[in-house]
Amino acid sequence: MIKGIIFDLDGTLADTIKDLRTAVNAMLTKLGYPNRSLSDVTKFINNGARELIRRSLPRDVQNVEFILESAIRIYEEEYAKCYCEKTQAFGGVESMLMDLKGMGYKIGVLSNKQDNFVKDIIYKLFDRKIFNVVMGQSSLPPKPNPASALLAAKTMGVKPQKCIYIGDSDVDIKTAFNAGMKQISVSWGYRDEEFLKKSGASYIAKTPDEVVEMVKRITEDEELKIKK
Repeated sequence: MIKGIIFDLDGTLADTIKDLRTAVNAMLTKLGYPNRSLSDVTKFINNGARELIRRSLPRDVQNVEFILESAIRIYEEEYAKCYCEKTQAFGGVESMLMDLKGMGYKIGVLSNKQDNFVKDIIYKLFDRKIFNVVMGQSSLPPKPNPASALLAAKTMGVKPQKCIYIGDSDVDIKTAFNAGMKQISVSWGYRDEEFLKKSGASYIAKTPDEVVEMVKRITEDEELKIKK
């Protein structure tokens, strides 16, 4: 039986891309490099801040370590100034979370974004009572390595096979499979339905209401398996 649901943040619960771009371009400007478009930044996200910044830099300096380290430091300083200026919850997401919480599921958040920003954004956008665990990037390897997902499940007191991981990217799909969790993708984020299908998504929800229905269906299917 499904008991826990873990959500990605960027592109799943909240639209964060404009603030990410602001910080990325502030960093690039300070270093004297060309700015990036919104579509560029959208392509570069999902693998953590370090990879976002590496990809945002001009190709010929992406692997120059001292430039990368300086860029990351500047980016974090800039993102701290703007991370909640334009970031907002996607429509219907708060009701989805409340519905799932009311149905008795434990709710978690796991992101490759820095931990302090994840917590601040979640607790500014939503009632903190909804969540059993909120985690960002730490000393553990980033998603799709399953270590952080397994820790999130353990913190909630739920076995991985009794969790559903929900996100908007191929990284989230791989994370769920690597952790032995069920998986739902959402198509309202930063990757379209066709991309998610090609990436092996088990289920694709077009709206938050569909997420609730899919969670019910997966739970019922798991209960039937147990009875058999």
